[in-house]
Amino acid sequence: MMLALLYACETEVAEPTEAPSIFVPLDDRRLARRISIDLRGRLPTVTELASVSDSGVADVIESWLSDPALETHLVDVFAEDWLLRLDRLRVEPKEFGFTAEEGYAFTRAVGDEPAHLIAHVVAHDRPFTEIVTADYTLTNDFLREMLPVELVEPESGEQWAVSRYTDGRPANGILATSGLWLRYHTTIFNYNRGRAAALARLLLCYDIAGRPVIFQGLDDESTEGLAEAVRSDPGCISCHASMDPLAGTLFGFWPYEDLDGRELVTYHPERERLSEESTGSAPAYFGTPVTSAGQLGPLVAADPRFPVCMARRAAERWWGRKTTSADDGQVYALADSLTADWSYKALIRAIVASDEYRAGSLTSAATDAEREGHPVLRSLSPNTLADVVEDATGFRWRFEEAEMLDEDLVGYRALLGGADGDSNRSPWLEPTVSRSLAIRRLAQGASMIVVTADTAAAPAARTLLYTSGVDPAALVAGTADFDAELQSLHLRLHAVEGDAAELAAETALYTEVAAVSGAPAGWMAVVTVLLRDPLFWTY
Repeated sequence: MMLALLYACETEVAEPTEAPSIFVPLDDRRLARRISIDLRGRLPTVTELASVSDSGVADVIESWLSDPALETHLVDVFAEDWLLRLDRLRVEPKEFGFTAEEGYAFTRAVGDEPAHLIAHVVAHDRPFTEIVTADYTLTNDFLREMLPVELVEPESGEQWAVSRYTDGRPANGILATSGLWLRYHTTIFNYNRGRAAALARLLLCYDIAGRPVIFQGLDDESTEGLAEAVRSDPGCISCHASMDPLAGTLFGFWPYEDLDGRELVTYHPERERLSEESTGSAPAYFGTPVTSAGQLGPLVAADPRFPVCMARRAAERWWGRKTTSADDGQVYALADSLTADWSYKALIRAIVASDEYRAGSLTSAATDAEREGHPVLRSLSPNTLADVVEDATGFRWRFEEAEMLDEDLVGYRALLGGADGDSNRSPWLEPTVSRSLAIRRLAQGASMIVVTADTAAAPAARTLLYTSGVDPAALVAGTADFDAELQSLHLRLHAVEGDAAELAAETALYTEVAAVSGAPAGWMAVVTVLLRDPLFWTY
């Protein structure tokens, strides 16, 4: 070490240089489209794209960070990333007085409670630590009927409104929500261990199930034998030594009857120390004793793994890939941007400013491994795809009460590569046959709805076909107005202008279909093609 220091003193040391970037940035309009989708769950309008062409993306980023759509979209983001939307919970809707037909609304209300709290903190630029220290939650009518809560502002009129629990539970933000613990259920004899593992995985990126463990065969597989193994077997102790005390901090939510709805959503302060007799472990947070359940949230907020995990999760979402150890330098820098003022919006700004986020392609210097590890196109997740299509066309694919892109009992979330949080815990959004089929049907339904509506509406009331003042059904193929309408569709749906070959092919398609089935059918065919185009469902 001393020799190295002496050598450094006597030698002129070259300044470190950054390796040249392998990323080629998107043009401003496609970048604005990416940012708008990620922040608002919708496409930029043609007017917004024109403003970007004049001044770049800096102004629209700030505008969209203040858009009410940010909070709405972030609910989907956190619900997807934290796997909060199960199709069926372990407890049935009837336990809370709901019918089987209300099952979809019930499960979504439960899973979305923590997602709404996180999105509320972000959108209102509250300190992000509040997600684990807040003394409030957000509820809708379903939750207010089933949970011991009261509205903070009874006259707010909001569907999802700030509420407080009335059963004495601690101010631990999402960790005090019944929604999170109904989603991440525990059986009576699991003693909150699954919940503790979920807490560590979601908030600290610490996956207890990923640890290598060597188990010895058990001579006694009875309940008593298993309990003894947890206390004495080295393979068991390696996990349970940290998980059991953490699980002990959640015993106020531990139920005597794990299928009783009221038992599950009522907090039980008198049970907070029961882990000592149930598992033999006193409540603790990774070695720090916990004498009051209200300490849990602040301990998570103070854990250095917490901001790093939140930065990693955000980077993975908006870079469109899993991070590796090679990304740790960037992830820690992103975590610093979060902890500077605990503003999640600052973290978003830092990610959106990164070269990788803004990349549209890679340079020829990129290696095969870099091309494999840095996808420059992202695919729309099922919920975002549903939101983008609805915003652009007015069509929302539903069957009875269920969102067809948001569930798998009757819907197509899995076909689109989404994760259900149960049988599939990792989304796969790459192009597949099933994804192509689902997008095809979605495009057909959306084009039928929007063209039917827009051909009957006044120009100012149209959703998609609106460039000229002429009724779309009266536009003549090959005229300037018709070509302008096609280019407007390309800009609105793809954020790029169609080239001559594309416009010619679309004009030919329109002409052929319109000759047989009429002008509206011709426009439906064109809009269907544009919605099925990878330029639409990637960004």
